[in-house]
Amino acid sequence: MSATDEITRARAAGDPGGIVAPPAAWRQVDATVGAHRDAGAGHRCLELHVPRTFARPEPGQFVQLLLAPPAPVLLPRPMSVASVSASAGGLTLGFLYAAVGAGTQALAALSTGAVVHVLGPLGRGFPLDVAGTPVLVAGGRGVAPLLFAAEAFARRARRCELLFGARDAAHLVALAGATARLESAGGRMHLATDDGSRGLAGTVVDLLDRIAPRLRAPLVIHACGPHAMLRAVARWGLRHETPAFLAMESVMACGTGVCRGCPLPRSESARTELARRRDRIPSLYGSPEFAMCCTDGPVFAAPDLDWERIH
Repeated sequence: MSATDEITRARAAGDPGGIVAPPAAWRQVDATVGAHRDAGAGHRCLELHVPRTFARPEPGQFVQLLLAPPAPVLLPRPMSVASVSASAGGLTLGFLYAAVGAGTQALAALSTGAVVHVLGPLGRGFPLDVAGTPVLVAGGRGVAPLLFAAEAFARRARRCELLFGARDAAHLVALAGATARLESAGGRMHLATDDGSRGLAGTVVDLLDRIAPRLRAPLVIHACGPHAMLRAVARWGLRHETPAFLAMESVMACGTGVCRGCPLPRSESARTELARRRDRIPSLYGSPEFAMCCTDGPVFAAPDLDWERIH
C-alpha cells in the first residue's frame, strides 16, 4: 500500500494513527502572471504559469506565493489551488482570492508577465477515493478548490452535488463561472444565502439538511470556507456518521512545518491515539496536542480536530 493510500484509508476511518509522511514533491519556481481579473465582491482571479518541473497539485493542496522584491511583505501568502491545466512548457495554476491585506493587495496590483515565486504543491488534499456520493460544501471563495475537486471527481466518473452558501447573493463569488465549471463536470449546484436573496434562505448547513435526504447514500462531504461554517459541517458529519473532510485555513508562514506557526488543536480521541504512536509522527508534522495546518492538513477529517477550540 502506498503512503497516499494509507493516509486516505486511515483518514476515512477517522484514525489519526494513520499519519504517514508522503514523499515530498514540492519545490520553488519562478512563475509568470498569465491573467488577472476581477471576480466580484472584492475578489480576484489569478492565473500563473509554472514550468514543467513543478508537480501537478491535487484538489485541496495549496502553494505559497512570494512577491519578488521590493515588496511590502516579507512572508509568502498561502493560496488554495482553484484549477490546474496544461500549458506550453508547464502548467497554468488558477487562484481565487480577496485583496484584504498588504500582501494580497500587492498581489492584486500585478499585471500580466509579472514574476511571482511559487513554493508547492504543499499539504494534504481531499481524499477523493473515499466511497460515497460526493457532497461539496462551499462558503464564499471556498468554492474555488471544490470546483477543482469536482473536475477530479468527473474524471473518476463520479457526479458531485455542490452546496454553495454566502451571506447574500453578491457574495456568491464568481457564481456564473462556478456554475459553468460544475455543469461541465456533470455536477449540480445548490445555493443558500443568509438573507434569502438567492437560493435557500439560511445557512449552507440548512441547505445540507434539506438536500442530504434526497441523495443516494452513503454520502461523503468535502468542504471549504470560513472556520465557523466548517465547524458546523464537521459537527453535521459527526452527528450523521458521515465522513467529512474540511479544508482549514491558518497563518502558514513557511508551508512546510518548519516554523510551527499554524497549530490546530487535535480532538481528545486524536490526542490519545497519537500519544500512543508518537514515533509515527514525522518531525515536520505536529505533536499529539496540536496538528500543523500546513503538513497534517490543510484538509482534515472531522474527528481529527477539537472543534470547540477552533474559531
